[in-house]
Amino acid sequence: MDILTPANNTSLGSGWFPLESYRAESFRWVTNDAEVYVAALRNVKHYLNIHLEPGPGLNLKPFELLIKEDDQILARTTVKGRQMVSLELPAAEPAVRKLVLHVEGGGKAAPNDNRLLNFRVFKLTFVHAPVDVLPPELGAKLGSGWYPLETFNGETFRWAGEDAKISIAEPGNAKSLLLEVEPGPGVNSKPFVLRVLNDSGVQVTEAQIKTRQVVEIPLDGAALLTLLAEGGGKQIGSDKRIMNFRVFQNSADLKAPAKQPATA
Repeated sequence: MDILTPANNTSLGSGWFPLESYRAESFRWVTNDAEVYVAALRNVKHYLNIHLEPGPGLNLKPFELLIKEDDQILARTTVKGRQMVSLELPAAEPAVRKLVLHVEGGGKAAPNDNRLLNFRVFKLTFVHAPVDVLPPELGAKLGSGWYPLETFNGETFRWAGEDAKISIAEPGNAKSLLLEVEPGPGVNSKPFVLRVLNDSGVQVTEAQIKTRQVVEIPLDGAALLTLLAEGGGKQIGSDKRIMNFRVFQNSADLKAPAKQPATA
């Protein structure tokens, strides 16, 4: 098996020596400026995780590893020995990105080997940061009234208590916010009215939540939104949390609900 994780949207470019194995371990040596092509499918932060160690080209001593893109330094870390490093890469528009693993110095000859072996990599993975319940492109943040992100039965979500707040700092061109909402034990897991207030306490919209469904919230320049579940606030069993409703992990596939025809 190569150093890349299968089906991880990554491939190797130039700068890598062939895959080799020693004592049941597989790895690739690098002189310098090894290229990695990665497919970033969403405009969110990503992490490049690398299991590596210094080589004879660096006298087997600690070194600074730089991750570069278009000659710009995206991240850096110090590699002290054999270790796993995780480097955070800033968000960028979906694209195939060419990252370069660069070290300063090095280049010393290895004993009985004509190659310049600065470091070797045992494993390399490229993963996106966990997507929360808000669209990452919106520049919004969760405030008070939300419980931690959790996963159950393969689904990721947050429970909302009373007065769940969302701050909108950089809406860009977005005219509305789409959330996938479902009633919780705080409303007896029954249909309820979700009311949304702006930072002046004025209601901007309301929605009848009957089951798991998508809600469209107009932004209209609001800097702070408060989500209220009418009739909520009940506790269940020994759980002291008030879980009025839950909002599921944001998906780029969310569609605004169909407009209901006006009644005469």
